[in-house]
Amino acid sequence: MRKTLVAVAAALAFGSLSAHAGDVQMYGVIDVGFSYVHSDADQPGVDSVDKFTMENASEFGSRWGIRGTEDLGNGYKVGFVLESGFKSDDGTLDQGGRLFGREAHIDLYSPYGTLSAGVLPVFGSVLGANGLFRAIDPLFANYTVGFSSGFASASKWTRVNNAVSYVTPTFAGVTGYAMYSFQTDVVGSDSKQVEGKSSADRYASLALRYQNASLEGILVADTTLYGSERQNKHSDDGFTITVGGNYKFDSGLKFVTFYQYFQDQELNTAQRGGVAADGINSFTNNQGYGFVDGWGASFGVHYPVAGGTLKGQISYRDMDNQNDVDFTRWTVAAGYDYSLSKRTAVYAMAGYSQEKLEKTGVESATPYGYQIVFGTVHRF
Repeated sequence: MRKTLVAVAAALAFGSLSAHAGDVQMYGVIDVGFSYVHSDADQPGVDSVDKFTMENASEFGSRWGIRGTEDLGNGYKVGFVLESGFKSDDGTLDQGGRLFGREAHIDLYSPYGTLSAGVLPVFGSVLGANGLFRAIDPLFANYTVGFSSGFASASKWTRVNNAVSYVTPTFAGVTGYAMYSFQTDVVGSDSKQVEGKSSADRYASLALRYQNASLEGILVADTTLYGSERQNKHSDDGFTITVGGNYKFDSGLKFVTFYQYFQDQELNTAQRGGVAADGINSFTNNQGYGFVDGWGASFGVHYPVAGGTLKGQISYRDMDNQNDVDFTRWTVAAGYDYSLSKRTAVYAMAGYSQEKLEKTGVESATPYGYQIVFGTVHRF
């Protein structure tokens, strides 16, 4: 009996030590607001559309997650992140209903850098710990249809599955980044793709980041290796090169800018067309953007006003696709963020966007629209 009691006590003590050896936290963000959208397809027989709706995630994606670390000693740690997206307006899961569709990865931290594996945000995004586009996105409005920074680029701005990444230690303010995905995703009829084989869409990226007291600069290059079994085939792989950054003056004024060149990038019309999507689909006979070549640029400012931050942006994108359709897009936007506390903030944003569509032998069109949003963000 005594031996049994001693064994139970030892097990409880060991369990207690194990529970406190690591650091596990639950966290989350809830973003909910209201949106008014006006869009005009500029096509015969297609009426303009006005919508007033409650919206999830105009500024930040609503999510909850669990993260933790365990110290292995000698400068080594193991960590993990499990992050689930949800829609705050109706409570359903985001990311196609996946439980941990935003992030799901394990990380090894060492004096030689950080190695991660799982579902990872790409460097060309504002997501996760290594979303480098936070340095170049002035409004953080990539869930809007009227004035997202995505309208000035052809990047994914998202995440990939089956990925491995490495982040170097920082030397003299410079950090290096590398990522490879053995299969970005599997959807519907593309299920014949085999992970790690040429039949699957794969993804690779290299990046650099420089930081000092006032200046932050980034360089991100990535490529999508299109699989042979994908539904929409393309002979050449897509790539983007993005350079940009921000500079903050002593007055609090911050300039935020980027330039991107891209080629053979598959662009999702529903995500990157925004208020012009109906006009783009009508003009292209529902073929949408397709695979595009071109460039985009953005310039933005931040300035502290009345305890909050006033933001502005103007951006431009010029590209053409494999069907010889030319697309040129202008976007202007402004916003204001105000923190009520360390965890709660309110925001208001508005923007206008138009895309000119041209093709030889076809009358040009200029679908356009604008959006006004306001809402609140709470972190826990």
